[in-house]
Amino acid sequence: MHYDAIIIGAGLGGLVCGQLLARKGLRVVIFEKKAQVGGCCTSFQRKGFTFDLSVQSIGGCREGGRVWRLLDDLGLRDRIELLPLEPAREYHFPDRKVIQYADLNSHIEYLSSLFPREREGIKEVYQTYRALSEEIDRFPHTLSWFDPSKFEREFPFTFRYREEILEGLLDEFIKDPLLKVILGVRSSYALLPPSKLSVIAMASLEMSYLQGGVAVLKGKMEDLPLLLAEGLLRQGGQLQTRHEVKGITIKGGKAMGVQLKGGEQISSRVVISNADASTTFLKMIGEDSLPPGWSKRLKGMRPSFSYFIIYLGIKGDLGLSCSNNEIFPRYDMEQEYRFLDEGRIPTTPPYYLLAPSLANPSHAPEGHSTVCLSYKAPYRLQGGWDEGAKKDLAQQLIAQAEEMVPDLRRRIALQVRSTPVTIERMTGNRWGAAYGWAQIPRQAGIYRLNRVSPIEGLYLAGHWTAPGGGVAAAMASGQITADLIGERFKEAG
Repeated sequence: MHYDAIIIGAGLGGLVCGQLLARKGLRVVIFEKKAQVGGCCTSFQRKGFTFDLSVQSIGGCREGGRVWRLLDDLGLRDRIELLPLEPAREYHFPDRKVIQYADLNSHIEYLSSLFPREREGIKEVYQTYRALSEEIDRFPHTLSWFDPSKFEREFPFTFRYREEILEGLLDEFIKDPLLKVILGVRSSYALLPPSKLSVIAMASLEMSYLQGGVAVLKGKMEDLPLLLAEGLLRQGGQLQTRHEVKGITIKGGKAMGVQLKGGEQISSRVVISNADASTTFLKMIGEDSLPPGWSKRLKGMRPSFSYFIIYLGIKGDLGLSCSNNEIFPRYDMEQEYRFLDEGRIPTTPPYYLLAPSLANPSHAPEGHSTVCLSYKAPYRLQGGWDEGAKKDLAQQLIAQAEEMVPDLRRRIALQVRSTPVTIERMTGNRWGAAYGWAQIPRQAGIYRLNRVSPIEGLYLAGHWTAPGGGVAAAMASGQITADLIGERFKEAG
């Protein structure tokens, strides 16, 4: 069987790309090695409790937001009920609680009420984020045309901040040290401190919430990829789960199809990889078939950190006012990352406390609740991820969380643990990376892997390419790649 397009991996980027290509009348097949679709966006059930593996909420869900527009274009908006989160998140510091609203103007007014002398600086920070976000939305399908002078004229904010870190932006506009911490706290969501996170990545992250709106899906998060898969089939595309791609066939420097585990060869006009980038290039293709320097660049790129997560089924209510919480035992935003870089987790690090059943009551049986507690975590933990390490970290995390949820330990009805190794096994992402490449300046914005690979006929979709990490960006990558391929097929006749 010969196809117009073979897609490797049924993550959100691959599913969106596949459905849009099939809608253009192309013969499309997606090969997924797992039994279920969705990648990071999957769910599981235990003893009447429902848990989403790693995605709890989605940005860009308000009318006009990136996800909202895409769902509308795919005809799925009326089939998915989005439950808006307002406020989006609460940050708990030793002596105060700070709210993040899901509306830009409300959030600016809130912060300005806390720091009235910094009002203009706060506005400047968010005006910069907004300008960067708007430019990112206008990026061309490929930057292979890159001309520095033309780029500076058309994308002045991106050009100015292309190699800047968040810390530098905050120093530019903000004087109060405490406000710098509060404005920098969202960098934690990207698994980097302000001293390392790309300003461009931060802008995309912030505006997906503050302009695009944040929501959870009513029901299970895996309902989204299941609907995308249904749309693919309805448009005439094919989906083959439990079919692992072992290699990408290269002839004359061009991608000609794939080889499945077991030896079957499938040909196509183009191949789109929604799989892990290192696996795609170093294993499915091999260094000998890559342009000089490409494998060296790839090996030098750094995946994002991952998570250690415990999923808890709890007896009774939680007494929380917000479903998304992040707790910081201290104001130091850098210490935790020094430990992570060394393969360690501090004794009392910041942690996430998510209460999915607070927004989605169907996740827990009557009279119960669900809680997800997590630490940022390195893939290579000193001493390894053995049962002893997982047990000790779980006990430490639960003890910290009892400050927010009294008697938590006594009320646990179910406990499931997940490590970066678990996430790597479940999603195929190298090192269990939560956001693909770490969103440092040299791996964000125009420096992310180009969706047009150096191999003719091979394209990328997902969070290893632009726009970046997160659900909204991964879905957008699939849309942009599909549009690019559609244009090239049209030109070729």
